[in-house]
Amino acid sequence: MANGNRNAFLKSTLVDPNMFWVLVLVVWMAGQIPVLGQPFRLLATWVHELGHGLGAIISGGSFDQMIITPQFSGLAHTFTGNDWERVVVLLGGLLGPAIAGAVMLILSRRLDQSRLALFLLAGALVATLFLWAGDNFTRMSMLGFALVVSLIAFKAWPWVVAVSAHIIALAFCLNAVADFSYFFMNSADVGNYAGKSDTSALAEIIGGPHLFWALVPSVLSILILYGAFRLSNGGKRA
Repeated sequence: MANGNRNAFLKSTLVDPNMFWVLVLVVWMAGQIPVLGQPFRLLATWVHELGHGLGAIISGGSFDQMIITPQFSGLAHTFTGNDWERVVVLLGGLLGPAIAGAVMLILSRRLDQSRLALFLLAGALVATLFLWAGDNFTRMSMLGFALVVSLIAFKAWPWVVAVSAHIIALAFCLNAVADFSYFFMNSADVGNYAGKSDTSALAEIIGGPHLFWALVPSVLSILILYGAFRLSNGGKRA
């Protein structure tokens, strides 16, 4: 099959609604295999912490630094002025992966801009490297991911670019489901830091049972994935 025909066939396959959900299942299953899922878990941890940091900036606070550990945990050092700003920070991290994945899906599927999606991802990784990375493991992780994503965006065949953008986007969107147990943790332990988990902190600030706030991020992440599917022409065949 010629390259042009292969690219056209792949594009039509990727935007097919039925194949989209097959790909969702494949990405989720692959994520359960440690050797395949670990890079995406690190990326998801990064975008989770970046969501915390951007939430702080958007709500009027500040974002000092980010630390990611080899155990797939992370910590964003942020400063906020009141509890409601802190709520924005917490939700930014909890929903950050799903929102990032949705943006990548819309760029890749609706706008046919998979390379742009990967360039934006690489740019965010580089920004983290120079602005917020707080230790050597985080710096090396950001550098490594930025190089790999940039190489794919610059040099890979169009079908590799499209598939890569879809897989990363879906891995982000499925993060809340893949790490479902995280939302039910009452405490978090990252390096020298130990404190309340994000969902436990939400329950304390807003009120209500921890179980409710443990379920909210997963439900919202699934709804964001479905919304991205609909917005990216998922409701009709190409």
